[in-house]
Amino acid sequence: MKDLPKVILIGNTNVGKSTLFNRLIEQPKALTSPTAGTTRDILTGQVYWQGINFELLDTGGVETILPTKSLKKLAPNLSSEFAADIIKKTHQALKKTDLILFIVDLQAGLLPQDKELNKSLKKLNKKIILVANKADNLRLRDKVAEFYKLGLGEPFLVSAQNGLGTGDLLDQIVIGLRKIKRLRKGKKAEIKKAIKISLIGKPNVGKSSLLNALLGEERFIVSPIPLTTREAIDTYLEYKNQNIILVDTAGIRKQAKIINALEKASVNRSLSNAKNSDLCLLMLDISEPITVQDSKLSQILIESKASIIIIANKWDVIEEKEIQTQNDFKKYIYRNLPHLSWAPVLFVSAKTHQNVHRVLDLALQVYEARQIKISENALSKFLKTALKKHKPSQAKGTQHPYLSSLRQIKTNPPEFAIHIRQTDTLNPAYLKYLAKALREKFNLLGAPIKLRLKS
Repeated sequence: MKDLPKVILIGNTNVGKSTLFNRLIEQPKALTSPTAGTTRDILTGQVYWQGINFELLDTGGVETILPTKSLKKLAPNLSSEFAADIIKKTHQALKKTDLILFIVDLQAGLLPQDKELNKSLKKLNKKIILVANKADNLRLRDKVAEFYKLGLGEPFLVSAQNGLGTGDLLDQIVIGLRKIKRLRKGKKAEIKKAIKISLIGKPNVGKSSLLNALLGEERFIVSPIPLTTREAIDTYLEYKNQNIILVDTAGIRKQAKIINALEKASVNRSLSNAKNSDLCLLMLDISEPITVQDSKLSQILIESKASIIIIANKWDVIEEKEIQTQNDFKKYIYRNLPHLSWAPVLFVSAKTHQNVHRVLDLALQVYEARQIKISENALSKFLKTALKKHKPSQAKGTQHPYLSSLRQIKTNPPEFAIHIRQTDTLNPAYLKYLAKALREKFNLLGAPIKLRLKS
């Protein structure tokens, strides 16, 4: 992904950047809300248009970019625990970007914030396209003249809400990107298949801290205040020749504690990301007791069909560790999350970076296990051995269960069909035994295994 040209959306709060971002990437990735400052982190997505792939970045509002003096003048009452972090990350993104989409609100007209922001952006010496959003009806178009004062040429009129003008805007973006030297004729940046890894957990277990540790940069806002992360933030990287999408999701707390529509949307987006991931990192704060909420999250992950790694974070907080300490904690985790006894556990400290280097290596191992295709011959030998070692017990009736064959019918994740004389004669506990034996025999590390009974 590092070879893709970058296009960034910049503008005042509530000019519709996130709505336009969703429209251009053709998926509802960014949360949209009338609440100012909904977007906090840098969101990324990919766009393909007229033979060119480019990376699109969504940022917070104008206060995330302006110098402190301008901020105080334009927004004297502005108070945000995250302002400094957001400003830093937006500036970092601006330095790396190739083209800037400066978004203004046609309905609101030219604002002092727009003028201040225009001065800051021009100092960057980047290609700027002025985009006047919310051009929902023809009467508003008379207001476009005042934006010529910015000295950026004719604004592109769009309506992110209904898609009006977005095709013309994409055409203009492509024209701008074609002039970039690294996209000279004959070279094409492509998006390859990537492993999608989502970090799931309660608020404040250290998801954003772990991502920053993995990336080696402070890209994500970290705060002791719960629910700092609102949106699912995708980060693209290449590790050992494998493309990876790391997704930092909003913390998920008890339904009764969800206080507003924005948080509810964040939680729903987190759960949706888990269901669409290849692998989920279930993060626990190992310095705190495992809760019912942790258990509920693990149940959701099992239903998602994603592979799972349990990340026991804040391992540095545990004092007086001995050789046996990790084993004791593993037993404690599996005792409280018994349905995840097959998921590997990794003890890390995002703060001190202890064992952080092992996370992606283990993730690649677990992903590889999802792709394993086992031959019918190998499965036939396995079944014979498993039946000798432990005979199948009856579920009901007088007829003893007879298992005739076992074969793999799917990968990613692995799924198997067991042929049996009568499906209702087998005790469900025997399926758990077979699943465990399959994992051990064929090294299906962290993969959810589905066993189907066929008559």
